[in-house]
Amino acid sequence: MEWSCRKTNNEIEVYFGPFLKGKYRLLQEPYCQICAHSGVTTENCSWHHSLYGFDKIYAMGKYVPYPGRAEDDLLSYHILGFKKYKNYAQPLGRGLEVTVREVYKDLYKDLLESTVIVPIPLHNEKLKERGYNQSLELAKVVGSRLNIKVEEVLLKTKDIDMRRLNWEERRAAVGGLYSLQNNAIDKVKSQKILIIDDVVTTGFTVSECASLLKNAGAVSVNVLVAGRTVL
Repeated sequence: MEWSCRKTNNEIEVYFGPFLKGKYRLLQEPYCQICAHSGVTTENCSWHHSLYGFDKIYAMGKYVPYPGRAEDDLLSYHILGFKKYKNYAQPLGRGLEVTVREVYKDLYKDLLESTVIVPIPLHNEKLKERGYNQSLELAKVVGSRLNIKVEEVLLKTKDIDMRRLNWEERRAAVGGLYSLQNNAIDKVKSQKILIIDDVVTTGFTVSECASLLKNAGAVSVNVLVAGRTVL
């Protein structure tokens, strides 16, 4: 059986074969139209002024990073589970496809005109430990559904666990944390890039990666995530 998703009102229904497994609650206004920070308008958002590199962040919904609370929130539950189980890439990826096609339909053309999907990389040590890169697995699902090629053009230079750092520490840690692979410029130059990741918390990681891609000649860099962390 396969996973599938469909939008109904302010939610995305998630099916495994014919069975409804629950619903992803979509990001609801007010939220910042630049960084997708929830609970504020774009004009009142102070968050995105510290970010850089990307054009916009698009999020499917809120991510609540607490196991007890996430059990009542299918999207957060799947994102948490995705850290241990690779197969959650399928429902989350299909949900992101619906997000592009239907949730942001006024901006649908902008996102669908992306020419390359770029996943956020893991450090080699973390990749060996986990066995897969969540961002890459999501990118593969979304890329195949939207017919957009996926290119791994970024490297993570150090194994730093951002979850253990506060806001200021994360901001400092991303400097030099990512680099371009040797053949990256040929794959990035003049392209419309869509960065895909499972979550955005502070936004510093996608800022640093987007900045590298822009400096390498990308025409535009948008970000698409399953969850925007509720801080």
